[in-house]
Amino acid sequence: MANPPIPQRIPPLTWRKPAWLWSPLALALALGAVYALFYQDGSVARAVLAAGAVVFVLALATLSAGWALGHPPRAHRIVVLHVLAAAVIVALAAPWGFSALLAAEVKQAKGAGADLALALAPLAALLGLPLALISGLIFSLTALTRPRPEKPLELTEDDARFAHQPFN
Repeated sequence: MANPPIPQRIPPLTWRKPAWLWSPLALALALGAVYALFYQDGSVARAVLAAGAVVFVLALATLSAGWALGHPPRAHRIVVLHVLAAAVIVALAAPWGFSALLAAEVKQAKGAGADLALALAPLAALLGLPLALISGLIFSLTALTRPRPEKPLELTEDDARFAHQPFN
């Protein structure tokens, strides 16, 4: 005879309904908030927007892989950690792409691009990770929600004995 299923104390997060509306809205808010910080400088704003899009592609890929394996996120911090892990990868890889573009622009030697990338990597991480934290929080709080309990817990007779508070 099979045992009854073990109740889940922390239910997994679910997509806010309707998902076709809230998911793109959450992405637009998350990327738009960061884009708004750099709105005055068009080239930097486009670079930040492109990097943010890559971060969310990687983060949503790892989140969906976890969901497919039966491990949906149970807290908003898990979603933010997926975004931050993707942001670390993008922040460390972004200077190499930037330095390759810069080296091609000024027609420098290939070795100069690697030196520039190593010099810019800490700056990219210093700027990118706080922005990814803000974007991850906005996305997680907008797109995902905790399901409502179907029925309230009922106290049994044994639980009622211990439910009193003696020091009131």
